[in-house]
Amino acid sequence: MAIDIDKIYKSTWDHYLQAQSAMTEKRAFFEHSDSAISDAIPGFEADKLEFGSFDEENYAVLFVDMRNSTKRAQDVGAEKTFLTMHIYLTALLEVVKYYHGKVIDIMGDGLMVFWGGKEAREEDNMVKIEAVRNAGRCGLAMLKVRTKVINKIILDEKLGREIDLGVGLTFGSVVVTKIGIPGSYDVKAFGDCINVASKYAHSYNRMKVSKRVRHIWPSSPNGKIKFISDDGGYYVERG
Repeated sequence: MAIDIDKIYKSTWDHYLQAQSAMTEKRAFFEHSDSAISDAIPGFEADKLEFGSFDEENYAVLFVDMRNSTKRAQDVGAEKTFLTMHIYLTALLEVVKYYHGKVIDIMGDGLMVFWGGKEAREEDNMVKIEAVRNAGRCGLAMLKVRTKVINKIILDEKLGREIDLGVGLTFGSVVVTKIGIPGSYDVKAFGDCINVASKYAHSYNRMKVSKRVRHIWPSSPNGKIKFISDDGGYYVERG
């Protein structure tokens, strides 16, 4: 079932108005969708991991990045950037929530989202296929929401020029470890598939996926998804 654009627009608009009010009253406010934000990598609980220990699991890794955000922030100023980020992140997090992803990190104007984990170990299983399917649909939906929600509000509210974003998607082995000291630590993920997904997110208003994602992504005779080969990966478009 497709995402409800009107519902995402309303949620994003409500958060924008709250942020606008907070800025006017000179107080900080930002409310994420609790179920969309994860304080741990799926399948791992930080308080139960030993420092220095690690495990290795398979994940679909989605990166999304706002392009030329630094230049845009310099052009429009701090207040409009503040409001733009509320619009941008709220809309994307609603999409992640809909497709059951776990946001592992919010890096300024970028997101890293995981699907899969321990259940996606086997070479051929429905968990892995579903992880890739949901991640891919999430990425394509983000591109749609960029146009119909994020940029619509930005232009209507005169917050500057439209934003561009890139989406990268890979699937592969991720090493998970606990880093820090007692009372001050975090669970981090490392892997080549993470680096590649980040690199693929350097595109403009397109989603690029790895060969493995292309192989796993389920297809049908009447499918509307097109894969366009490019430099070791594939751009994905709806037909």
